[in-house]
Amino acid sequence: MPHKRAKKSVRDKNTKESGFNNAPSGYRIDNEQLPKGAMRILMGGKIQEQFRERKRQRTDESDNKEDKDLKIRPDERLKDFNRRIDNKMRKDINTSIKSNTSEKAAKRMNKIIEKEQEKEKQKKRAAEELKAHQEAQAEEDDSEEERPERDFEVADQRRSLNDVAQAPPTLPRMKRQSKRFGVEDSSAGSRVGAPLMRQMELEKERDRVINLYRQQKGKRLESWVTNREKDEQ
Repeated sequence: MPHKRAKKSVRDKNTKESGFNNAPSGYRIDNEQLPKGAMRILMGGKIQEQFRERKRQRTDESDNKEDKDLKIRPDERLKDFNRRIDNKMRKDINTSIKSNTSEKAAKRMNKIIEKEQEKEKQKKRAAEELKAHQEAQAEEDDSEEERPERDFEVADQRRSLNDVAQAPPTLPRMKRQSKRFGVEDSSAGSRVGAPLMRQMELEKERDRVINLYRQQKGKRLESWVTNREKDEQ
């Protein structure tokens, strides 16, 4: 090929044959023609016009040929004409059917994609709500940890509301009064040295305090059980 460079052996042979330090040839660059790339740029408009003209001619010829084919030919039966037209139009019919099918498939695929996107949005929304709930729960737990200790002992196991209290509360004031009246054991059935009326009042007061304590304990246990059930749900 003329644009390929020759082998080094061939180039060395040509150089040896032509010799060294030869006189300049009569070639002048001023007489050189324009390069092909520049010629294509300068003649681009004309080339495009020729291309459009050829394309227009091909289109006109194909239209004329189609018009001739759609007409019944001389000595052609109607049956043969219908078969020829069906064969010719079959490609267009198949193309239209495929285009309609592709449009339906595209619509169906778009619906599936929209459903998937909606599911992703719902999952994202649920994850954000769960995260917010967990953060709120963590803040609530932190606030509960910062609360001061309660004035009663925590039960070692879960109790029902009808359980009996472990022990009655201590009443320092009543102990002082019992010492004043000469009674050392507050749980004893008899009160030595105390008047009968005073003894009855002390018994009533003791029963009232025990009942109040049990009511308060029951309310606290009930609220604790309710909160625990809510957390488990």
